[in-house]
Amino acid sequence: MLSGYVPQICVLYGPCIAGAAYTPVFADFTIMVEGMSAMAIASPRMVKMVTGEEIDMQDLGGPAVHAKHSGSADLVAKDEQEARAMAAKLMSYLPDKAGEKPPRSEPESPTFSPEGIDEVIPSEPNRAYDVHDLLDRICDAESVFEMKPEYGKEIVTAFARIDGRPVGVVANQPNHRSGAIFPDAAEKAAEFIWTCDAYEIPLLYLCDTPGFMAGSDVEKDAILEKGKKFIYATSSATVPKQTVVVRKAYGAGIYAMGGPAYDPESVIGLPSGEIAIMGPEAAINAVYANKLDAIDDPEERKQREQELREEYRQDIDAHRMASEVVIDDVVPPSTLRQELVNRFAFYEDVQKDLPDKKHGTVL
Repeated sequence: MLSGYVPQICVLYGPCIAGAAYTPVFADFTIMVEGMSAMAIASPRMVKMVTGEEIDMQDLGGPAVHAKHSGSADLVAKDEQEARAMAAKLMSYLPDKAGEKPPRSEPESPTFSPEGIDEVIPSEPNRAYDVHDLLDRICDAESVFEMKPEYGKEIVTAFARIDGRPVGVVANQPNHRSGAIFPDAAEKAAEFIWTCDAYEIPLLYLCDTPGFMAGSDVEKDAILEKGKKFIYATSSATVPKQTVVVRKAYGAGIYAMGGPAYDPESVIGLPSGEIAIMGPEAAINAVYANKLDAIDDPEERKQREQELREEYRQDIDAHRMASEVVIDDVVPPSTLRQELVNRFAFYEDVQKDLPDKKHGTVL
C-alpha cells in the first residue's frame, strides 16, 4: 500500500520471472540494464513447454521488449553505473513522500535562448518539428529527463525544471506521426500524470495535436479505453496545471492535453495556436463538400476552398479564443518561459479537492 505514498524506484540487475516479475512493474519507476535485466511471467523453458515457442530471455522480456513494446520499463541503462546515476537523477525531482513539495534547485537558464522559439515552431500548422527543441528553450539547462522515450513516441513525458522548480511535462511530439494521440501514448501520458499528481509535481502541457488517432487499428488497440484514462488523469489531477496551446488543439485532444474544460490554472496560447473540433481541411470537407463539388471549374473550386479554410482558421485562432475568454492569454513565443516561471510561482500553493468518495472506477 505504499503506492502513491513514497516514491518507489526499481533497478533491475538480473532476470525476474513469474510472480516476482510483478515487483518491478508495481514500482513507480522501473530501470532496466542492457544485457542484464529481464522480466517475464514465465521463463523461456516454461514458454516452450506451454506454447511450443522457442525464445531466449532477452527476446522474451529484455529491456528492448519493455522499453519499446510493453511500456513497463521507464528507463534503460547501458550498464550498472548508468542505472545508479539514473536512479539518483530521478530522485532529485521527487519528494521523500506524498504531501511534501518536490525539491527545488538553483535556477538555470535554458540551454538555448527563448528568443529562438519562433524559429523552432513552423508557421505551417502541418509541418513537423521536434518538441525537444522547444523544451530546450523553456526548461532549465540539462534538466529535461524523459520517461519511456521509446514507447508511445507521439507524446513526450518528462521531468524538467523551470526556474529550479520540478515540473512534469506532457508534450505532443509533432515529429512523430504528426503528434496524433495513439493508444500507447495515451496510456503512457495517463500513468505519468497520475504519478506526478501523487507526488505534488506540477504539470505542464504543451499541446500541438490533431487529436486522437482514428481507424480500425487503433480501435482494436483500445484507443477509447486508453484515451479515457488519459482524459481522466488530466481531469482528476489536483496539482497546479499550466497548458500552452502551441499550434493545433483539435478534437478531444485538447481535453486530454489540459484544455479549459478541466480547470487548469492557466491556458495560454502562442500566436500560432488553434482550438477546434477539427482542422480546417477536415472541417471544410465535412461541411461544404457538396457545395464545392458543385463548382465545375477546378481553379474556382480550389480558390473557394482556400477562402473557406481561411475563414474557418480565423474563427479558431488563439486571439479569437482569448477574446472570448476560452483561453487566458496569447503570449509572444519569446516570453513563454518567463510566463511559465511567473505562473508556476503564483499558483505554487493552490489547493484543490476531489469529491469525497472511495475511488473512481477508471483504471
